[in-house]
This record gives sequence, structure tokens and C-alpha cells, in this order.
Amino acid sequence: MQSLLVFNSDDRPFAVEPVAHILQSENGFRDMRFNEPGGAAIEAVYDQIDDYTIVRLTGDRETISLSGTTDAALRAVLILQRRLPGPLRIIDTDYSFDLALGGFASIEELRAAINSAHAG
Repeated sequence: MQSLLVFNSDDRPFAVEPVAHILQSENGFRDMRFNEPGGAAIEAVYDQIDDYTIVRLTGDRETISLSGTTDAALRAVLILQRRLPGPLRIIDTDYSFDLALGGFASIEELRAAINSAHAG
């Protein structure tokens, strides 16, 4: 399964507290765990009516991964874009695109940018 990766453009690690605050305060996130057995500093599920994604801050805090590339994953990315200080970048695990993450107002805009990067 393809996944999305969000990271700071300047390669600095994410601070745990702001990420935890987002996962605790935004609607749709549930089942948050710290220091989970798979090595994530934080893990939570972002749940939509018919879709979900698992959001994980890696143990080294350099990357936030989101399982899949569904609308739920893109919605969670938009929340991260809005709430985390930038500049952020997003790639997929196939390395088929690399985008600056900022200014996307909707899932459709983000998906269009991803599709355009795939074509380019």
C-alpha cells in the first residue's frame, strides 16, 4: 500500500507536543498512542465516515506518515498543513512526487497538484 510522508523542508524534526495537540484537538482523530510498539513517537487514526488513515510521527520525529492516499489521508494532510508551522513537503512512498505543502484549500486542489506532479 502506498503511503504519504510529510516532513519539514529544512529537515528539522517535528516537536512532539504540537503534533500531539493537533491529534487531540482536531475532529476525526482517535485512539492516540505515544511510543507505540512499532516505533512511532505518536500514532492516531484519522477516521471519516467511510474511510480512515493511520497517522504516525516516526520515532526520530523527522516524518509524519499517513497510510494510503485516500481522501481521509488527504484531509489529514490538510489539517497538518494548516496547523503545523511551515514550510512542509509531501511525498509518497513510491517517490513519484515531491510537493511543497502549503496553500491547498481542498482535497481536490491537493489531489490535482499530486496528479500534475505525477504527470511532470
